[in-house]
This record gives sequence, C-alpha cells and structure tokens, in this order.
Amino acid sequence: MNTYDLKGKVAVVTGAMRGIGKGIALLLARNGARVVVTDIDKASCEQVVKEIEKAGGTGVAFKLDVTNEQEIQDVVKSVHAQFGRIDILVNNAGIFIQEELDGMDTAKIDKELGVNLRGTLLCTKSVLPIMKQQHYGKIVNLASIAGFVGFEVASVYSATKGAIVNLTRELALELGKYGINVNAVAPGVIETPMTDGLLEDKNVAAALLSKIPYGRTGKPEDIANGVGFLVSDDSSYITGHTLVIDGGWLTM
Repeated sequence: MNTYDLKGKVAVVTGAMRGIGKGIALLLARNGARVVVTDIDKASCEQVVKEIEKAGGTGVAFKLDVTNEQEIQDVVKSVHAQFGRIDILVNNAGIFIQEELDGMDTAKIDKELGVNLRGTLLCTKSVLPIMKQQHYGKIVNLASIAGFVGFEVASVYSATKGAIVNLTRELALELGKYGINVNAVAPGVIETPMTDGLLEDKNVAAALLSKIPYGRTGKPEDIANGVGFLVSDDSSYITGHTLVIDGGWLTM
C-alpha cells in the first residue's frame, strides 16, 4: 500500500460505507488524515470509523444523502465546526443502473443523475467557500472508464461519468487561482458490491476480463492508491486531470 503524508488534513469522503469509498477512507486515515465517512446509512459509516480507529486513525461518521442539499450543507457546517477546516473532498457516491433507456423509468433516470452528477456538484459547491478561504483544497471526483467508452445498457451512467470528466477539467480552470486542485479517477471494473451481480455470471466475468490486458479485475485499494496520490501534496502541480485506473482497458 502506498503512503502519503496527510497528517493534519481533514478529508470528507462520500459514499464511503463500502466498496471503493470505504477503501479510500481507510487509506486516507492510514496516511494521517482525519476522515469524515459519509453515506446514506450512518450505522454502516460508524463501522468504517471503527476500522479506522482500530488501525490507530481518526474518523467520524455522518449520514449523508448527496441528493439533499440541506443535508450536505449541515454536514459541511458540522465538520468545519469540529475540525476548523476541510482540506480534501472525495466525491465517490454513485449508483449504477443497467437498463435500456427507452424502458427506463424516469424516476430512475433522475435518481442516477441526482446521485452521480448533481451530488458531485452540490458537495463541491458546499465545500468551496471553506477551501477558497484556506487558499487550499484537494477535490477528487469519481468518474469511470464509462465516461470514455461505451458500456452496454448504461446510457445514463455513462452520461454522468462523461460529464464528471468535463466538470473536473472546468473546475480546475476555475479554481486554480484559489490554490485548489481538482482531479478525477476513472476506475475500470472493480470488485465491489456494485459489480457483484456482473462478476457472479461466469460468462460476463470472462467477457470483461478479455478486455483487461493486465488480466484481473481491480480492487478498491487500486483506486484508493490513485486517490491518495491526488489528494497529497506530491500532486500539487496536477489539476484538471483524470487518472484512468483500469488494468489497461482503454488501450484495447
């Protein structure tokens, strides 16, 4: 596991009760950050905090629905009151609905747009006044290789992830003068609860593996390592970049 000096930093991670978000939260805590673990189920977030504390780190749990702007503002206000700063925001919360567009209920379209894209926008909007005042901030958005290439029956998901790639670039342009770095990571196929259904089907798993030159699916720590670098001061001159972590999928 890679190590970065994050001592004294305060990091907010959305969608952190499991999968990639949990992996990111654990890595940031191991590297010295005080980690705010947020997701829609506070009890699950508290379990992640227990793991952080067992390993000697510092964490705090908040219930957070990233589609609820008032809830976002309340969490940001509480974190700032408790720690006096917010240095890192990882916009990880996301959902994946695999349905053909013409058969997809509009409520599901709105939900996927709301969590994946609107949630990223609202969380970023809420922390910016603090980061601007500090003249320091690290924002990492979770995109996907689906933002670069087509995925079967995933039009809305792909649209949100493509938008995040462009949002990352635009925010970097807008926020550089405030000392705020904005980057993204674009995972390939990662072993998480979100992909369990796909990988349980041997035929689907084999088809996916055939697209990965490295010969295996990814793990949450593969993504966490990339995020750890991007939120550290080792990446201070990198902004507006999307780091693809996919085992080589996009080379095919």
